Amino acid sequence: MRARQGLVGNMELRHLRYFLVTAEEMHFGRAAERLGIAQPGLSQQIQALERIVGTPLFDRTKRAVQLTLAGEILASEARKTIAQSEMALLATRQAGRGEVGRIAVGYVGSAAYTGILTRVINKFREDYPDVELQISEMEMLEQLSQISNGKLDICFIRPPVPLPVGITSVEVLQERLSIAIPSTHPLASRERVPLAAFNSDIFITPRHPPGVSFHKYTTQACQAAGFFPRLGPQVRDFVTITSMVSIGLGVALVPQSVKCIQLPDVRFKQIVGKPIYAELAVAFRRSEPSPAARAFAQNVRRFAAPHR
Repeated sequence: MRARQGLVGNMELRHLRYFLVTAEEMHFGRAAERLGIAQPGLSQQIQALERIVGTPLFDRTKRAVQLTLAGEILASEARKTIAQSEMALLATRQAGRGEVGRIAVGYVGSAAYTGILTRVINKFREDYPDVELQISEMEMLEQLSQISNGKLDICFIRPPVPLPVGITSVEVLQERLSIAIPSTHPLASRERVPLAAFNSDIFITPRHPPGVSFHKYTTQACQAAGFFPRLGPQVRDFVTITSMVSIGLGVALVPQSVKCIQLPDVRFKQIVGKPIYAELAVAFRRSEPSPAARAFAQNVRRFAAPHR
């Protein structure tokens, strides 16, 4: 019994492949030619297989070669084994190339307004249709916390913001800023407005710490215009900011793509002078273990924005 178990353990896929080709040809010479090996070598491999299974697989006569009952059964099972092994190999190679798997993607809401989120996602799905994407909108700092603890793989963020250790980013868009003001504002009828004219207004910003993203853009732009802004409410997203502007609670520097939020009583104005730009970037791990996430990061690099 021990000897038999040891022999079974020595069966290899090549034995089954040689056997199946011989079973299809029913001729050792033709099978050897098809396999690209010498006929004596093929005969030796088939004999080795018969020793492993412990029974003849072919009835050999001078005129013909026929499968035994055991050979017919093995042929049926061997085809399944070979097919399954090829599927396993294909799946393994696909996983290694990042063609299958699951990726968790987070994004700030304003990334969707620009269209870049859709373009990046659609391009990746076109190239890697078998990768499952889990996409969630969430605040930028929460995204960075989750990518740091492994709950997210990819983040669409609005720099500048300190990145966790081991996280890097690629800028994919530079977007011009506008100023959102209530329709009742004295400057609402103007097409272009100087930022200095808002030195007495309250500025509404996203919920960012000092020096981060739109908190920094707002203070930096206003200081360049000669005043320090009166910072008011900090809220979750630009939909809320635009809503607050519409009811007269303040003004806000916003990406120009926010104009797609169609709310009454809000006017989006171009700022006079040198254009002010905000970045949109995609963050990911520097040493990413997942081939699928690495493939996504590589896809993102195609969309890298040119520096101004």
